[in-house]
Amino acid sequence: MLRDALFRLPRLLFDGDVAAFARASGMEDVQVRAIERSFAGLPNPPTSMGRADLYHDRTGFRLMEFNMGGTIGFELDICSGFLADPEFSRFAAEEGLQHVHTLTEQVRTVRAEMELAPDARPFIAHVEWPRHFAMNEPYMSAMCERWGDHGLEARPCHVGQLERRYGRLWLDDRPIDIVYRQFLMEDLLSDDADALMEPLLGALEGGEVRMFTSLESELYGSKAALAMLSNRAHRHLFSARELDVIDRLLPWTSPVTSGPVLLEDGTEASLLDHAMADQHELILKPTLLHGGQGVVPGWSSDVTSDQWRKLLLDAMDGPYVLQRRIHPVPEPFPEPGVGSRPWIVSWGVVMMARGHGGFFTRCAPAEAGKDVLNHFQGALVGSGFQAGPSPRRQ
Repeated sequence: MLRDALFRLPRLLFDGDVAAFARASGMEDVQVRAIERSFAGLPNPPTSMGRADLYHDRTGFRLMEFNMGGTIGFELDICSGFLADPEFSRFAAEEGLQHVHTLTEQVRTVRAEMELAPDARPFIAHVEWPRHFAMNEPYMSAMCERWGDHGLEARPCHVGQLERRYGRLWLDDRPIDIVYRQFLMEDLLSDDADALMEPLLGALEGGEVRMFTSLESELYGSKAALAMLSNRAHRHLFSARELDVIDRLLPWTSPVTSGPVLLEDGTEASLLDHAMADQHELILKPTLLHGGQGVVPGWSSDVTSDQWRKLLLDAMDGPYVLQRRIHPVPEPFPEPGVGSRPWIVSWGVVMMARGHGGFFTRCAPAEAGKDVLNHFQGALVGSGFQAGPSPRRQ
């Protein structure tokens, strides 16, 4: 339901103008132009693929971020690997543990949203940005190999390798049916973005290729979109059921603005004054970056009051939000020779066309003092099982 509320934001707040929604989310002109050029004929909503990143505090699960589109990231085979161990497999059977195989659901989602016939075998270019390709190519190759087992022929590449000729978009000697987008909107801020993107955007405009997922889809996964949901001035736009979900899941989130803001209790205050008074319960986040880049927790021992004020002033009226801190409850993890050890877990709940699409977890020992859990700061990644029957067990 929260995802549906996100998808309605352009209509509710911008009279359906997606470009205005993009600008309000912090997109720059080059990004807005790319969205506009690739926008015609897109499905609405743009995709069902997403991942809600949650912490579990003493009141329940609370949402940190809501990522949308084909760039969400997930594990490929961790659960299958666990089940290959005879001892764990027996334990899983005894406890009735099940899992959803995310890659299988991803393929089903691609087929559904690209309206592919069951026996269709399109050629898919799995496309990254040039500077990230060498690092991500092993992951992309593994994914493409597994897609082949599901009837999707795919090859990893970067956007600079795409060519437009003879009324089609090409990768070497192969005409492309579908582009699977691995690159992010932030990549379009590169100096060479216009030249790199021209073949792809021209082909999208001309209806010569389809893309999964659209550039537009990333807007709904921005932190600015969460701030729009959190804004108490917008509460009259949502149903009682939507408000219940927003209030239960989403911490107070606000754009970093020089004007007044509405606080959780409905009172109005200067954002700067509020942020300074409540520094240790707030976190500063860029609206469009990923992987914890640019995120500054106000409670960090490395951030003094003067530094916090400077960060806020530098971010003022820019593409940043402030969010209420979530206090995750540590969970006990078994450890040989110790018994158990408390860890902090970020629960990434994956969504696909048929609903729940598995888990993508990140975790670290509680005593490590990780302010933000992401792989750039050494968090471990995993997946998860669930108790009870599952209609989509691999």
